[in-house]
Amino acid sequence: MKVWNSESPQLPETHGVIVVGSGAGALMAAAVAAEAGLSVAVLEKSGLFGGTSAVSAGTVWVPGNPYMNEVGRADDPALALRYLEQATAGKTPEPLLKRLVETGPEMLQFARGCGLVLDAAAYFPDYRQEFEGALPGGRSLQPRLFDRNELGAMRDTLRFDTNQPPYTMGEFKQWGSWENFPWDELRDRAERGIVGRGAALVGPLFTYCLARGVRFASEARVTSLLISDVGGDRAVTGVEVDGRRLRAAHGVVLACGGFEWDREMVAQYVDGEIAARCSPPHNTGDGHRMAEAAGASFANMDQAWWAPMGLVPGQEIDGQQAGRHLRTERQGPGTIIVDRNGRRFVNESQDYNSLIRAAYRAERETGPHLPMYVVFDQRFLDRYGFITYRSTSGEPAPAWLLKAETPAGLAGRLGMDPDTLNATLMRFNAFAVDGKDEDFGRGQNIYDTYGGDAANPYPNPNLAPVTQGPFYAMQVMPGAFGTSGGIRTDDLGRALTADDTVITGLFAVGNVSSHPCAAGYPGAGATLGPAMTMGYAAAKTIAAHARNRL
Repeated sequence: MKVWNSESPQLPETHGVIVVGSGAGALMAAAVAAEAGLSVAVLEKSGLFGGTSAVSAGTVWVPGNPYMNEVGRADDPALALRYLEQATAGKTPEPLLKRLVETGPEMLQFARGCGLVLDAAAYFPDYRQEFEGALPGGRSLQPRLFDRNELGAMRDTLRFDTNQPPYTMGEFKQWGSWENFPWDELRDRAERGIVGRGAALVGPLFTYCLARGVRFASEARVTSLLISDVGGDRAVTGVEVDGRRLRAAHGVVLACGGFEWDREMVAQYVDGEIAARCSPPHNTGDGHRMAEAAGASFANMDQAWWAPMGLVPGQEIDGQQAGRHLRTERQGPGTIIVDRNGRRFVNESQDYNSLIRAAYRAERETGPHLPMYVVFDQRFLDRYGFITYRSTSGEPAPAWLLKAETPAGLAGRLGMDPDTLNATLMRFNAFAVDGKDEDFGRGQNIYDTYGGDAANPYPNPNLAPVTQGPFYAMQVMPGAFGTSGGIRTDDLGRALTADDTVITGLFAVGNVSSHPCAAGYPGAGATLGPAMTMGYAAAKTIAAHARNRL
């Protein structure tokens, strides 16, 4: 265990609050508790702070957020709640959803006071446009760039995605493709210590916590919760870490991620194989197991934050292969996804969570379909690039892209019937010329078109013919940002037993909990926004309880 920002290499035996994990939800809880005057310790299992949040896109989804007015958007709390009820398929208790709607804007005001300023994505639509209450934009917020030098001596302890250049998601949308990125400027940013996306979301909260005296410990794996009898009831009073018992006078907040890297737990619980991951490889269900020993109950353990991913050799997080989220690579005009037989079977441009859910549903109902592949041509590669490869670099296409001069040759490399793939391409190409996908409706709602190319010379921003050889393919892996099921909580983040009794002193936030949006994905940032809101609510509850005890 390595202790930071402390005069002693050892943590004190007792703290007001102990936070396990260091992602956005964890740091929000720590910041609120510290602002209330409580002593706080943040314990991080890995060697870097920021968790999965720090390698995410950093987008935050909060209905009714205070930034919406700045871009001419408005929200209705009742409609936002109705939308959440539909998006989560009735699997989240209504008080939790109300908490997101009522407290999310307040949380963002506090975050602004911490130095975390966000920008509203005015035209980034909610994902499920078919549901009542969906908005065409404004609920998703994106962080600005962050200078790691603001962390002082802890500059190099902030986790960031070393496989991505430092950009904001607004810039990503503005530039449109890897080919248009200002690579010289991005290299300069990186050399100066500038980070974007998830690290830029976490960075200001980290800085605020340091200024408020929060103690941080890395390489500090919490192995168990300390449990005592308080008035005949069980209460969590601290944690065991590295053989030491640390006491928490007012509460322990578990915010230590999901279990996507524990293959046995995934096989036992999750409704589908997680074949690729883009989170740090430390999310192995530690919090779930500790909470179970404390008597916690669980919900939505079969759920995950699904996304189509590609695997690029050498792109790793802490020594483990990382998946790369496919965005333009499947939504942009001139790509298709085909199944193992060479046939299309999903709308390639739908939101990433729904795409993988649709693929697994088809696998169960009409399969076999998997594995699946994204197929595209030289025109697409020249216009957009593909993941890290840019054809304008002058380098040959990498070996991780399968290549053939003809569709038949590509089918041979993929083990498909050439006639089937040819027929699929011919049908799709006719749709692209006409501008209407008659099979899966690709590009026929505002979410699809947001991810397309408005400058596409064909009628539909998501469709273009795949005709100009050479032709390319890459396997699309059913990946996940993390699992989303876990400890049941009330709307204040307090852990619950099977009979809905509150476990005194134990709180759960983010992917270690049964996430409020576990069963659905209402919009970009719906993992982080609710996690931060629940972290805020949990810490406010702890602080109020602490005041009442004085």
